[in-house]
Amino acid sequence: MSLEPILPAGCQEALAVVDRYYRTAGSTELSRQAAATEAYQGMMRASLAAEGAVHSVTVVLSQDFSTMRFILSGMVSGDYAAAQARTDRDAQTLRDVCGTD
Repeated sequence: MSLEPILPAGCQEALAVVDRYYRTAGSTELSRQAAATEAYQGMMRASLAAEGAVHSVTVVLSQDFSTMRFILSGMVSGDYAAAQARTDRDAQTLRDVCGTD
């Protein structure tokens, strides 16, 4: 019997995407853009398995990552720092919904 807590559907994959984003974003625009693109794609996949509140948060996070990649690529104008702050808050919401720190 496993001692690992059972997470709501979609949490494990979504949390892994968020963790990978923060580990790989780096300090350059190019590395942050690549990490945001990968996170966007991963969060879209995670949202397919998610249900309820987890699904809602994964959809919001996928939009956050998409916005960041568009800002960094110059496709849209926007405040990257504000987009990052919103992503940080939404990532914390995911942790809260999933019952992790």
